[in-house]
Amino acid sequence: MEGIREQLVKRPKTTADTVKKALIMGGSVLIAVILFIILGNVVKSFFAYEIGILALIGLVWGGWYLAGRLNVEYEYTVADGEMQIDKIFNKRSRKMLCGLNLRTAEAFYHSEKHPDGATVIDVCGEGERYTIEYNDPSFGKTALIFTPDERTLEAVKPYLPRAI
Repeated sequence: MEGIREQLVKRPKTTADTVKKALIMGGSVLIAVILFIILGNVVKSFFAYEIGILALIGLVWGGWYLAGRLNVEYEYTVADGEMQIDKIFNKRSRKMLCGLNLRTAEAFYHSEKHPDGATVIDVCGEGERYTIEYNDPSFGKTALIFTPDERTLEAVKPYLPRAI
């Protein structure tokens, strides 16, 4: 089976994410307003207000940018026996989390499993969870927990060792 299969999975939003976003935005606005007031009282010139307004805009934009980094999606890519997981922040930037050769997998489970002494990479969305155990050169024994759809699962299974 040759080809490429890609799947995007949104990380479920939690109340902790909502609280973090509110604290980031509220904190950036509060710091910007305090800076604006301090600059207005210390230096009573038009130039100080310009700097204050620019700082206000910069801090609010920075808070908005940081809060947006909490919107996370994962992209599973299966191509010719290789699986790569990317983390996508706010649909703007991506970071490769891990890559593995499926032929070297040590175990495959139809459940979420956290083996002792293993590094756990949780890239789950909504749906049934699966675990692949493998040895990573950087992390050693690693457990990848993910939520593939049927087509991704069909793309992964032929490359797993028969002993699994």
